[in-house]
Amino acid sequence: METNFSELFFVILYFIGMIVVGVVITKRVKGSEDYLAAGRNLPGWLVTATLFATWWGGGTVLGGSGAAFHDGFHGVIYDPYGAGLTLLLAGLFFMKIVHDAKVNTAAQFFSCRYGTWAAKWAGIMMVPTYCLWAAVQLVAIGKIFEFVLGWPYAVAILIGAAIVIFYTVLGGMLAVAWTDFFQVIILLVGLIVIFPLSVKFAGGWDAVVAATPAHFFKIFPAEGSAMATPDLGGWLWWLGALLGVGLGTLAAPDLYQRAIIAKTGKTAATASLVSGAGYWILGAIPVYLAFVAITLIANGTLSPELSELVTEDSEKLILVLIRLVLHPALAGIFIASLLAAVMSSADSAIFAPAAILSNDLYKPLHKNIKGEALSDKGLTNATRITVVIVASTALLIGFFYDNMYDLLIVAFQMLFHVLFFPLVLGVYWKKANAPGAVSAMITGFVLSVGWMFIEGSMFTEPEWLWALGPGTVGGIVMVIVSLATEKSHAPLPLTSTDGEILKFAELAK
Repeated sequence: METNFSELFFVILYFIGMIVVGVVITKRVKGSEDYLAAGRNLPGWLVTATLFATWWGGGTVLGGSGAAFHDGFHGVIYDPYGAGLTLLLAGLFFMKIVHDAKVNTAAQFFSCRYGTWAAKWAGIMMVPTYCLWAAVQLVAIGKIFEFVLGWPYAVAILIGAAIVIFYTVLGGMLAVAWTDFFQVIILLVGLIVIFPLSVKFAGGWDAVVAATPAHFFKIFPAEGSAMATPDLGGWLWWLGALLGVGLGTLAAPDLYQRAIIAKTGKTAATASLVSGAGYWILGAIPVYLAFVAITLIANGTLSPELSELVTEDSEKLILVLIRLVLHPALAGIFIASLLAAVMSSADSAIFAPAAILSNDLYKPLHKNIKGEALSDKGLTNATRITVVIVASTALLIGFFYDNMYDLLIVAFQMLFHVLFFPLVLGVYWKKANAPGAVSAMITGFVLSVGWMFIEGSMFTEPEWLWALGPGTVGGIVMVIVSLATEKSHAPLPLTSTDGEILKFAELAK
């Protein structure tokens, strides 16, 4: 579609604003504590905003609406419902203890229970998985730019990635948190505007209900959907979709980056609970916008050209609705809000694995090679370099595979397969030890990747077994190995980085 200059104006204005925020925040970064952990003193409202913004990304907005266009609520059980479950569980069981551990990264938390070599394995597993999640966001930015500017996708994704890299490199986690705050405000304004106007444009809610298949509105397994029939297989698929992501992303590094930056453990936990509830509620809006698109196609409101565009790439349906429903100026604001949603996830998805690379992998390697500890300034500069490395890797993935929802699901489920049981058992099972944790990581990774390779697909059949199987086997292996090696590798208490014992004090020698 042709370039609309009102839209372009607001998009450019938005990007200028984000760059300005990055430049201003850079002046407040005094060392690696600010760059990696935002000073560890952010208030609840800011932690809530950055956590919600992190979760609410391209996969939720564009990918979710695209999936709902074909399968209704059944198509989005993975996200927002599985992903929203993660926020609620994390708030109840994990955010406070990760905060109290006083770590710089999620991978470093594993060293607080298992020691440094298990933390290195956790970091090695997290980084490639989260490159997929970062790729989801860069693909979304590319598609929005392609639509708004009319430029080739390759050019569009390069421009979007360059801007995210710029302000993330400048201000680190502190810049990420503050840009997320402003992005959430823009996002909420956009959703409040677009939803009622889209329903009205389609002829009202009754018209939307009449044109949309009845089973599309049902969250639980129901008749009429090939993905979710009310038999055992349908329920197994449903549970696999909900838990594969809901449990899997409990080990997400950018989730616990928000625990780290909060001023108290209670602040981190509350922020996660509020974000989870908001995510479930607002996550329904992209689904309903997909139903609006179905209605517009059914009643002939969409031109054949636009109908074909939506049918061929349903992840662009919200962009089509924007131009149909809104005045060009408002369309520009909403497109900016979409970019806000996507970029708030993109910067976090890039920064979390970049921090792991610098803090958990490069920092000890530097000490081993140089014979001296990496300086505070050296750690900050190393993280800036790894931000570019992670973003470049995600960019390459986005060039070759541009289905956002597929990438999102695989990224989240890989976290379950590799890190769920080492995290949960490490916090809640006294006998968990390093050999058990590492064996679980390797088992889950090998089984899941090997299964995909043999099947030649990212979604192997039966899908519910793929969603839960490899990770569960890894958890069983962890229990067996931990029990078998507890004499040679005694379980360690869970401590903070400054040596304070948080759990299992009886294990201390």
